[in-house]
Amino acid sequence: MVTKSRYVTPVYRGQGLGRRRRRNRRIIFILIAVLIVLYFCFSAYSRKDDIKKTIQKTLSVESPKSFSAIQKRSGKFKFKWSPVEGAQGYTIYKYSTNSNKYIELRKFNGDTTEFTSRIQKAKYAVKSYIKNGKKYITSKKYTVCRFKTISDMIEIVGHRGALDQAPENTLASYKRAHEIGYQSFETDYFETDSNDLIICHDRDLSIFTNFKESIQNVTDSNRKDYPITKGINISRYTTQYLPTFEEAVQSASRHNMNIYLHTKNVDLTETAMNRIESIIKKYHMRNKATVFTPQPKLFFKLKKHDIRVGFLNLPNNTSDIVKAIDFAGKNKADILIMHYTKYLKKEHVDTAHTYNLKFGCYDTSDLKAAFKMVDFNVDFMITNKDFISQY
Repeated sequence: MVTKSRYVTPVYRGQGLGRRRRRNRRIIFILIAVLIVLYFCFSAYSRKDDIKKTIQKTLSVESPKSFSAIQKRSGKFKFKWSPVEGAQGYTIYKYSTNSNKYIELRKFNGDTTEFTSRIQKAKYAVKSYIKNGKKYITSKKYTVCRFKTISDMIEIVGHRGALDQAPENTLASYKRAHEIGYQSFETDYFETDSNDLIICHDRDLSIFTNFKESIQNVTDSNRKDYPITKGINISRYTTQYLPTFEEAVQSASRHNMNIYLHTKNVDLTETAMNRIESIIKKYHMRNKATVFTPQPKLFFKLKKHDIRVGFLNLPNNTSDIVKAIDFAGKNKADILIMHYTKYLKKEHVDTAHTYNLKFGCYDTSDLKAAFKMVDFNVDFMITNKDFISQY
């Protein structure tokens, strides 16, 4: 008969307890492993933006360092930007004033860094990009376009203000010239029989008003009796009248513009010339206001006063141009204004500059002619046409 030892049962019980412990440890290990996996998953999820940024940083591209648009003779603009190493293309944007943000306008693949277009005046920018599969990764910053128009290449002077926008030789015309972006304006004036200085181009007021009257009969006190009723966009400017010389200079001073004042009289009294000098000094326009005349005799009289004086010439041939430059240069004119003509050559402008003459032409109302003035190194041009706001 086999006798059971009293130690047998505890041995089997120990084995069962060990199995349970091992099983519990496995469960605990599994739970720990699951928790670790969940931790890393949660951590990765919470850091997804950082991971995305890291990936994008690895695939980043710089923005072009420069972006410009230069106006051409045709009126179109040549857009050009600096190439970026590693870029696979470029995107052009146009700023929308409605949404106050840049809107994609055009994409260029490959090494293209320029294009030509006739565009409307707006704010443009460029970004470079690289492709990650089907996705575009663009540079962070916009490179804003810097425009260079004809007005950046030469001083543009509005003829009688902005005569294609408002009634000529009026305060409204001067203000409009400033709003367009002209650096300067030209205007005409008479010394009347009362020795007053009145702005007007013609002696006959019926050209601008409903009155058949001579400019010589207009005074500072009665000029508002002749309101301007004729001219470009007159329906918008119903309260205009003949300005005084002082009002014209004051307008130029207020808008920080140069002013060129064409003397329509063959001669001026000493009283008028002293008043001209006084007004120019009053508004601190000594270096920005120029009185000019086609009359040699009057030119010499004006030169005796502390003002800038110019000489006007209307050449009919090459000889007239040479003589005008010689006269203005030797008699120390500050400027020489010449009617634009086919006889004018670059060497004439170069000669004028040897006399330290500021050389200007009028009226260069054609854009191609204006660019010809740029080629000739002319200092300013007096124009009837808005070359600025339309582009």
